[in-house]
Parts: sequence; structure tokens; C-alpha cells
Amino acid sequence: MQTQVFLANIYCSEEFNQGLDNQIIWLSMINILLGITAIVGNTVILIALHKETSLHQPSKVLLRNLVASDLCVGFVQLAFGAYWISILQRRWQICRLLFLVLRPSGTILIAVSLWTITTISVDRLLALLLKFRYRQVVTLRKVYAVAIASWVCNGIGFASLWYFSLNATKFLFVSAIAVLLFTSAYCYTRIFFRLRHQHNQVLNLREVENQQPRADVRGYRKTVSSALWLQLAMLFCYLPNLLMTPFVFRKTENNISSMLVTPFITTITLMFFNSTLNPILYCWRIKEVRRVVKDILRCSREWKIPSLLFREYFQKRRLSGCRSKLSL
Repeated sequence: MQTQVFLANIYCSEEFNQGLDNQIIWLSMINILLGITAIVGNTVILIALHKETSLHQPSKVLLRNLVASDLCVGFVQLAFGAYWISILQRRWQICRLLFLVLRPSGTILIAVSLWTITTISVDRLLALLLKFRYRQVVTLRKVYAVAIASWVCNGIGFASLWYFSLNATKFLFVSAIAVLLFTSAYCYTRIFFRLRHQHNQVLNLREVENQQPRADVRGYRKTVSSALWLQLAMLFCYLPNLLMTPFVFRKTENNISSMLVTPFITTITLMFFNSTLNPILYCWRIKEVRRVVKDILRCSREWKIPSLLFREYFQKRRLSGCRSKLSL
């Protein structure tokens, strides 16, 4: 805990943040804006997943888990904006408190998101390998257990390590990211070669006999493509921060310098942008979600029109009442 307090005193100090007021203003505005869009977007996706019944239930549970973690990231972004505002107002006590809360919570949410993305890739590989036995092996109860374990294990593990041993947290975090990314890469590589092998086999058979299996393969490829897009988007948003974090910590341990602060803050903002980007990917790649989201937006627009009509009606009544008083 002493190391975390030491880092909080460094980041929440006049010397460390000197000359960064303009950058902090812009980044605080961007983070608050991204936080609001992430909360709204992921809330709409959660409602859409609740209303959509055609999606495979275990896959929908994993998507809900990922959306829930992105929704929590949206609230962390708002707190992150408050962190920068506290620096601008030179309220160092609030700044240190927010720092000690945001660091472990951000680490836990990143771990949950990576865990869920990796589980989705494993789920897609099992669907390809098990075929007809997939629904018997991958049950809804097992998927719920994996989703709950992603929050419990990462929450307890990283929170306890963060407050007791920063070095152990770094080692475990980097090791977990390496294992999860390697697992995802292995799953998608195995899927790619297996699908190519099946495609070559289908070319040697008659088209009529394999019409239905080919349709199933096309649907499966769409689900794999959607999961791969989520994986690539997360890798694009998270990788710059993961590469820069060791250099920033090494720099602050040796000397208090703001040379790497602006690039490092930018990479954190890019990580947060992933939670805003994912709802767009859901609507783009999953047609069932896109259809329900359109219905939700259409219903909200239909509710907005009567409210505007009622507002105009009462305004006219108020104006008529004022005119009648003036005439008297």
C-alpha cells in the first residue's frame, strides 16, 4: 500500500502536472464525453440483448458480460474526468483518493474484458470442433459460471494484490494478458485452418448435397468474424498503453518528470475509447442486435413526437390565456 500512496503523491502533485493545464482540460472533456457515450451506447446494447431471442443463449451471456464491463468502464471514465478536474482545481486530497480507486478498478475491468474476449474465442473454437455435441457440452449454466468467475477472480485477485504488492500485480497482470492473448491467437488460428480444410473438402463434393452445411458454415463464419473484430479493436486500443506503462513507471521511480505524461494519458484515453467503439461494432457486425437497436431508437423517436405535441399544446394554451388577460 505504501507504493500506491507514493505513486498517488507523485501523480497528484504540482511539480508533476506543471505546464499540463491545456492538455488536462482537453483530455478531461474527451473522457467525460466518451464516458457518457459509453454508458448510453452499452445501455442500449444491453436492452437490445434482453429483447433479442434468436441469438444463442450462451453466446448472448458472454456478450452481456462484455457489455457490462464496458458499461462499468463508462462510469470509470466519468470518475477519470473528475480526477483531471481535481488536478486543475489543485484539490490534491481528492486527486489521490480518485487515483487509488481508479487504478485497481481499471485493472479489474481490463482483465474482465480480456477474459470475456478470450472466452468468446474459445467458445467459437468449441462450436467448430464439437459440432453437434456443442450444445450438450457448452451449457448455459457453465457459461454463467465462467462469467461470474471472471468478475470474482479478477476482482479479488487484482484488488488484493494492488493494495499489498504492486510488483506482484504487474507480474500477474502482464502474465494474464500474455496467456489470454496467446489463447485467443491459438483459437483463431485453429479456426482459420479448420475452416480452410473444410472449404477444400466441400469443393470436392456436389453442391446440392452440401447446400445446408455451407449455409451453417457461412453463419458460423459471421460469428467468428464479429468476435475477431472485437478482439482486434481491443488490441488496437489497449496495446499502446500496455507497451508504454513499463517505461512510465520506470521513469517515475527514478525521477519525477512530465515528459511522458501526455502520451501516457493519451493511451489511457484510447483504452477508454474501446468501450465506446464496441457498441458500434455490435450494431455493425451482429444483424440481430442492429435490428433491435433500430426498433429501440424508432420507439424513442415515436415517444418524443407526442411529448413535443403536448408541449406545443400547453404553450398555445398559455399564450391564449395571456392574450385574454391583456384584452381585459
